[in-house]
Amino acid sequence: MRNLLVLGAAWGLLLAAPPAVLMAGEPDFFLLAALLGAALAGALGTLAAARSLSGGSGGLRALLGFGARQGLSGGAVAAGLVWVAMAVSIAGVSPAEPGGISALMRPAVFVGSFFVALSVFVYALLAGLLFGPVVGLLAVRLLRKGEA
Repeated sequence: MRNLLVLGAAWGLLLAAPPAVLMAGEPDFFLLAALLGAALAGALGTLAAARSLSGGSGGLRALLGFGARQGLSGGAVAAGLVWVAMAVSIAGVSPAEPGGISALMRPAVFVGSFFVALSVFVYALLAGLLFGPVVGLLAVRLLRKGEA
């Protein structure tokens, strides 16, 4: 199970690192938080998808299903994290001024951060569908190795 967590975290980082580094420019706290969130989403997505492979044969159909489940679950976690982070960032809420939390409910903040989160979800879903079978093969090997 630990190997699946490492595989999922690496998968999440591999997906998120190139666009995050290109968009961030210089490393800062938000880049580190985004990469940690991507690792968490990748690990949770891989664990959720690996449950479907644990009793299966690992054929192409099962591996495509693995990719879809990984993209859906990991993408949902990543989109939720990005939605919250973007809403807080756009609204300008800070620990020094927590009274601005009501700004999170403004339509511009809510809708703007929603579309960013939606694009993250679609990106993770498509990556899961396209590259999930490769990660699924590694997951099948790790599952079989764990059973032996």
